[in-house]
Amino acid sequence: MSAALDEQVPISLPKGTLLVLFEFLARSSDRWRPSENRQQAEDRFVLKPDPGELAALWHLEGAIERTLPEVFAPDYQNTIDGWRQKLRSQVGL
Repeated sequence: MSAALDEQVPISLPKGTLLVLFEFLARSSDRWRPSENRQQAEDRFVLKPDPGELAALWHLEGAIERTLPEVFAPDYQNTIDGWRQKLRSQVGL
């Protein structure tokens, strides 16, 4: 692996977008873990990431969690709901 691939790269996104991504990743983490009791039919949107992709997604989830204290706020769910609606309207859904 090239040392340049380990270089840190800043990404600039609206805070609300990052919070919505964090919520998706946090919810999805449990679904991506092997389980004999889970039924795939319950998922409307199923990703089956490669183990390398899964590790990258967990790194992203952890980075968002460390960066945004809002994930621990008491009104977190209301914030997420509001941003989901805002993002839906931006893409016409």
